[in-house]
Amino acid sequence: MINKVIAALAVASAAVLGQGLALPASAAVLANPDCQNNHGYQTVVTTAPVKAFDGTRVGTVELCREGSLYFGFVLYNQAMTASQYAHGYLERYHNGGWVGIVACYDTAGGGNGRVEPGQRRCWTANLNGDSTAYTFVASSHQFSSHTGALLASGYTVNTR
Repeated sequence: MINKVIAALAVASAAVLGQGLALPASAAVLANPDCQNNHGYQTVVTTAPVKAFDGTRVGTVELCREGSLYFGFVLYNQAMTASQYAHGYLERYHNGGWVGIVACYDTAGGGNGRVEPGQRRCWTANLNGDSTAYTFVASSHQFSSHTGALLASGYTVNTR
């Protein structure tokens, strides 16, 4: 059933966008949930599961690219409960050595804030990847807001 709904949304999206009309954000997210940022949907470089400690997959973390800019994107399977939140991060390496990190909460750099209760996704601020010496790792961590305990985590491979 959900696949039919998503397929119908994709067809409707193409028809609406073909006429130059804007698609409501909620429908667009269902039709294409990957690598979203404040400029729309971008290129997926690599993905990794976000897993709870019992091995259950609770979401996905993605390394994304928009031109020469890289960012991390996190999408959880279920909205955060009242007692959960999550962060997304993007680390940049230069010739194998760590040189910087940005997060979803870096809103001045393009991030949209951490994943709050009732939400499922966030994206990090952007980092420039012009140099071929740069590689990136995207990660996400889910926490209990009551105890601060780490509930789940996931990392992409270090790649470009």
